[in-house]
Amino acid sequence: MQQVVENYWMFGAVCLVIALVLIRLLARERITLQGSMSFLGFLVVLGAMAVFPNVTQRISKALGFTLMSNFFFCAAIAALAILHLRAMVTLSRVHLRSIALTQELAILQEKLDRMSASRDQPPA
Repeated sequence: MQQVVENYWMFGAVCLVIALVLIRLLARERITLQGSMSFLGFLVVLGAMAVFPNVTQRISKALGFTLMSNFFFCAAIAALAILHLRAMVTLSRVHLRSIALTQELAILQEKLDRMSASRDQPPA
């Protein structure tokens, strides 16, 4: 079992470094808290899977995986799929908001043009 722990400690360290970089980006306000919480959560779960391989081994056997690495990669792929879906939803919201703001700006510009045109005309 010591060999299993030695195989995965490096991945746990990489997860920790990525989490620290993510927290630093949050502190510098380079990324939003809302968008990064799910990423940080999945990173913690995957890091915990690497640091505690005994628990991960039991869960993978209970779910029918013959190798713990297959379970690990399946969990990582599922996490990436969920993160991608969340990013697509956010991107769609931003796109729709951009369209709405463009339309509102065009309406305000039209009103401003009409007001300036009515001021420029001499009274009859």
